[in-house]
Amino acid sequence: MKDLQREILSHVASGEITASEGAARLEALEVTAAKPEVRQRPSAPAFQPVPYTRQVRVTSQFGSAEIVGDPTVAFAVAEGPHVARQEGDTLVIEHSMLGGGFSFSPRRRAAINGVDVQRNPLTVRMNPDLALFTKVRAGDVRIEGVHGPISGSVQAGNCVVRDFRAPLDLAVQAGELTAIGRLDSGSSKLRCQMGEMNITLQKGSSVRIKARAHLGDVHIDGELRDKFAGWSGSEVVIGAGAATLEAECTMGTITLSPE
Repeated sequence: MKDLQREILSHVASGEITASEGAARLEALEVTAAKPEVRQRPSAPAFQPVPYTRQVRVTSQFGSAEIVGDPTVAFAVAEGPHVARQEGDTLVIEHSMLGGGFSFSPRRRAAINGVDVQRNPLTVRMNPDLALFTKVRAGDVRIEGVHGPISGSVQAGNCVVRDFRAPLDLAVQAGELTAIGRLDSGSSKLRCQMGEMNITLQKGSSVRIKARAHLGDVHIDGELRDKFAGWSGSEVVIGAGAATLEAECTMGTITLSPE
């Protein structure tokens, strides 16, 4: 700044500019110097949206759980001993028999590690259009009114599914699965190992069924029973066959019952 002032004064002294013009330039120079330095604020970080929940994952061990489709629920609400967390677009709900903040009955009943599994069930209400994954181990799970895709596994437990309307991808290992609903789109898979699966296909189902059996059996009840012979590689069509269902049985029984 001082160099600029000296330059202006030298111009006035040499007669290149008038004294009034030099004074105006000096005043303008002082005003410019008095202005505070404007620093650019760092740009705000890009907004990171919360992942939109597309699937609910429920795991249950040594207990009883109920999963109900409820259109008044945006995602899922759980009641009973559990731990919940968000993993990407999946809401994970674990049936925790040792969760804090719950009181247990002092009366003696069937218990594991001192926890009464019959008196501490888990109830999950979820939006029926979301996808559901469930894993059952040595327990009982009932699913009703969930119309999105349902997948999962049953190990030494029991699972009942009612009113399904979307593809199934279910596996049973030394357990039992009973499912009642309608299939008319998508690809479904059933895998049975040392267990039992009973699937009732309600009226309106449109599905092409393919069966593979190793040391187990795949049966179909009703009028199509005679057409479903040869077990491994057998195929039968219900309705127009819009959906596909692959049933594979290693050691156990799969029974399909069209209405």
